Amino acid sequence: MPFDQFTTEQLAGDLLPNATDEQRIASGYNRLLMTTREGGAQPKEYLAKYSADRVRNASTVWMGATMGCCECHDHKFDPYSITDFYQFASFFADIQDVAVGVQPAVKMPSRQQKETKAKLDAQIAELQKTVVTQTPEIEAAMQAWALDLQAKLKATPKNWGIASVVDMKSANGQNLSLRDDGSILTAGTLPKHDTLTVVVSPPAGKVSGLRLETLRHESFTKKSLARAPGNGNFVLSGITVTWIRNGDGGEQAIAIRDAVASFEQKGWPVRNALDGKSETGWAVDGQTTSDKDPLAVFRFAALIDVAAGDRLVVRLKQEAVDFHNIGLLRLSTSTVANPGLQDNLLGLSSPQVATLEAWPSPSEEQKTALAVHYRSIAPLLADARGGLSKARKDRETLETQIPETLVTRTQAPREIRVLARGNWMDDSGTVASPQVPHFLTQLSVTGRASRLHLAQWFVDAKNPLVARVFVNRLWQQFFGKGIVKTSDDFGSQGSWPTHPELLDWLAVEFRESGWDVQHVIRLIVSSDAYRRTSVVTPELRETDPFNDWLAYQSRYRLDAEFIRDNALAVSGLLVDKVGGRSAKPYQPAGYWAHLNFPIRKWQHDNGDNQYRRGLYTYWCRTFLHPAMRSFDAPTREECTVERSRSNNSLQALVLLNDPSFVEAARTLAAMTIAEGGASTESRLQFVFRRCLSRVPAGDEVAVLKALLEKQQQQFAAAPQQAGELAKVGQSAAPSNVNPAELAAWTAVARVILNLHEVITRT
Repeated sequence: MPFDQFTTEQLAGDLLPNATDEQRIASGYNRLLMTTREGGAQPKEYLAKYSADRVRNASTVWMGATMGCCECHDHKFDPYSITDFYQFASFFADIQDVAVGVQPAVKMPSRQQKETKAKLDAQIAELQKTVVTQTPEIEAAMQAWALDLQAKLKATPKNWGIASVVDMKSANGQNLSLRDDGSILTAGTLPKHDTLTVVVSPPAGKVSGLRLETLRHESFTKKSLARAPGNGNFVLSGITVTWIRNGDGGEQAIAIRDAVASFEQKGWPVRNALDGKSETGWAVDGQTTSDKDPLAVFRFAALIDVAAGDRLVVRLKQEAVDFHNIGLLRLSTSTVANPGLQDNLLGLSSPQVATLEAWPSPSEEQKTALAVHYRSIAPLLADARGGLSKARKDRETLETQIPETLVTRTQAPREIRVLARGNWMDDSGTVASPQVPHFLTQLSVTGRASRLHLAQWFVDAKNPLVARVFVNRLWQQFFGKGIVKTSDDFGSQGSWPTHPELLDWLAVEFRESGWDVQHVIRLIVSSDAYRRTSVVTPELRETDPFNDWLAYQSRYRLDAEFIRDNALAVSGLLVDKVGGRSAKPYQPAGYWAHLNFPIRKWQHDNGDNQYRRGLYTYWCRTFLHPAMRSFDAPTREECTVERSRSNNSLQALVLLNDPSFVEAARTLAAMTIAEGGASTESRLQFVFRRCLSRVPAGDEVAVLKALLEKQQQQFAAAPQQAGELAKVGQSAAPSNVNPAELAAWTAVARVILNLHEVITRT
């Protein structure tokens, strides 16, 4: 008979002491255990189907068991072998390993965010096209600008002139070559430390300073600034300048007043090159945040009057960090009193100066480069540049608002071998290719099987495992225990299902509904078994002491997340918003004080996010929220199919003193005063119905009235204590209620929220 034709009584397993065998079979009760216990006959068709299936079709008990022990040896009770373990592990051999804290993530924009992003991208593309297009109007404006700038350039002295190199050498054996543009390239050996000595002959005149350009090169690490391994960084630990006069051969050390740089790595400023310490220096972090090569200017303490033929000996010391030597450099001198970083006072670069000097007949390459610069400052494009800048900023802001989710990235599969007794240092075992356990239906795949093949195997119509295990866990969610009590072990050491046919039927219904979870939930919660009372009569307790026959509804303490949710719900504080970022409710100060890598501090949320469901509470493994930990929430360091449920005094302290529960109690007290009537009895009935869906018994009323009177007297005598209680939490206490009265009813509400009955699912 199809299950949808059974009566409600049969489906629910309403097994009275005088129930017939037909009723028991139809209910899905485990006849094997029942008839063995009661001494009755064992139905042959049942044994033929289920006992034989348990041995012959072991797939019916898989997916709810663990292969963990097979890491070192064959399973002692189930048919998994050590080879099965490593073959299964091989499915995950292509997962990319990453360092802790740098998990790869992917953006998960909402539909509105996608639409906004698309509009901004289109706007940016259009404005970018406007900015980079050389129109006739822009061309004409540039011609006039270039001629005007050319005239100004002729009338303006240059900041810097490239120094003429006379000699150069490396203290530790690097090969130095002078290039056509006046730069010096290092090659050959790469010493840990080095001092480069460059002798230059500046033009006659008063010299005020020296400029050092560090340049990128194709041959360097990451095409950056040095040949150093890693990120191609360098460290200039010191610089000295000696003036050698041509006339008398005299030498004079030149004092350097100060230094400035276009880029500095944090903790490595250019002034370090002047402190005389070999362990410090100027560094630029290899790949800088700018596409411009870093410059440093060293200004002399006083002008030196250089004559024709005089020389400057520049020594560049690199002693702070191993292998961090400058790779390509160029030196320039200045006659300007207080030279800056740029080549000239107009702020133009050397290539731009060369282009303007050749105007109106520069090369096409020079003209194109100058046009790019001009469009970045052209008044005609000011609106377009402003719009482009705003659109890009809006897009960057949008990107920061889009939530991310962790993703798994693949790489070339690692070789997986069977490890004898799990010894990862012994690689003599056979190579294990991806495959499912040997005693189950095998994959038929050409080539290497992937996790997609594994996923398809899980949900194959011939494989009932996933559906059986999943519906069993749904059943556990609504009844406190699964049809198979050991929901984490469907193997030979696990419990036999109490209602095998019911489990089978739910599994098939789940699969044939298109894996519709809501459909199965609807079936379960609309059943007579689920809607039964948890009040147990002596007869039912004697007949079904462990509720195996589902004679009554189960009672069990709520899970950790639901306990706080319940308190917020009855107080009216709960926010039902679905989705969004994690929430941070109140947490004891200093709870994260000993966490490192990185050091962090808990900052609780304000506004609606403070009152969201526990499902959204920010989760730090091993340091989960202490209130949740007190109520047995797992650390999530490993899979936990079924949580333990403890009962201890610490839980009572959480319910009494956690700011979330104190605030909920105060809000519930304010609601009780406002809506519960004028008398104490009516208010107690209101708050009981709100929290427990019943009216209080006579002795409960007496106890709570005595508590209320005592608290009213205490807070009336100490109004400052009532004021402090009203400040707990961020929700405001009502201004039209006497603080002492509110505090007294808050104490009553705290007691009620602390009742075992409030945190128990009935």
